[in-house]
Amino acid sequence: MAISNGVKEYLRDRDDSRRNVIFLDIDGVLQPCRSQKRYGYDLEQTKREAAEKTGDKGYLELDKYDIGSVYYDWDKTAVEHLHDLLWHNDAEIVISSDWKRFRTIDELRLLFRLHNLDEYITDIVPYRTGTSKPEEIGEYLRQHPKLVSYVVIDDLDMEKYFRGHTVCTAKERCLTAEYMQKASRILRFGPWWQERYIKKASPEYIDRDKLVEDYYKKVIFLDIDGVLNDDGPERDKHDVIINPKFVRNLSRIIDETGAEVVLSSSWRYIYGQYAYERFSGEDQGMEVLLENLDRYGIRIPGITPRFFDGPDGRPFEIRSWLCHRPEVENFVILDDETFWNWQWLQPHVVCTAREIKGHRQEYMKGLDERCARKAIKILQKNNTDKQDFFSNRFER
Repeated sequence: MAISNGVKEYLRDRDDSRRNVIFLDIDGVLQPCRSQKRYGYDLEQTKREAAEKTGDKGYLELDKYDIGSVYYDWDKTAVEHLHDLLWHNDAEIVISSDWKRFRTIDELRLLFRLHNLDEYITDIVPYRTGTSKPEEIGEYLRQHPKLVSYVVIDDLDMEKYFRGHTVCTAKERCLTAEYMQKASRILRFGPWWQERYIKKASPEYIDRDKLVEDYYKKVIFLDIDGVLNDDGPERDKHDVIINPKFVRNLSRIIDETGAEVVLSSSWRYIYGQYAYERFSGEDQGMEVLLENLDRYGIRIPGITPRFFDGPDGRPFEIRSWLCHRPEVENFVILDDETFWNWQWLQPHVVCTAREIKGHRQEYMKGLDERCARKAIKILQKNNTDKQDFFSNRFER
């Protein structure tokens, strides 16, 4: 039984603007939901052992099943991942789990002490009868307006409320290495649509230690108009701003390839502001887009930088994004426009516009099944020719 000593007081004394906060759930993150190992042990004896080894009689006052859960049912690998996440990101824990409803912060620290984690707990989110977890975390953020570096780790999907700041563990039911890496990315870089991170993508800023992201392996550069809708005259009606069928096809590409989405559409100019400020009802199209993305659990953690317009604009922006991230193994570009000057990017392009047979210069648009299959094929191809991402990195 591992027991820690001391508390990192400096974590509690830091200004909110310098904090790196993990809003932490327990069930489904550290404790797999179906784990019941504790019932096979003498839990009264376990309590006495904890009290003897720590010299803290507080353990004798705790619920024996709580101690048993922490000691026997918490996934040891998940605990190790949490240690790594905290250590490498100089982060702290704010408890958002429902465990807070029946235990004081001091009791929670005693329980976390069994895994040397007590020193990282600095607070719990406010709660009252009838409040939901998103409301509780939201209230904490309102009480700490300067807190911008945070990640919500939970088996409840809360992306709708905290865009770009969530890691949902529902699929694996505990904190895996992949989830840890995603959480670390958020703490290190923040959502890349935030203004201060977008600026770092300019040609004048080439600090690769800060810009290069290790966890993007496959990427979908996503246009919206003409890809997730047909971009026709009916597009602006509320029920067809986004076509659910096309979103479903995007979800299929992600599921089959494990790719992540980077927004290259002009929609990205308002996406960052919309998601970061968390206002609603200001843009009908964005509301419909996010509702459809949420339905399929699709995340948009990144956007391309903005440089200039014209036929070279979007290709240059995508190439600039790639030049900063050599770890990307493969990518596909979903776009409906035919006038872009893609050059060497062309083999990675899936054009979602196709000419209607028998009608000159008339097109159907949208991410249909044919386009989805083509995108999957591109992403699954072993791409050994990267066209030298690092030569002439900012030339057109």
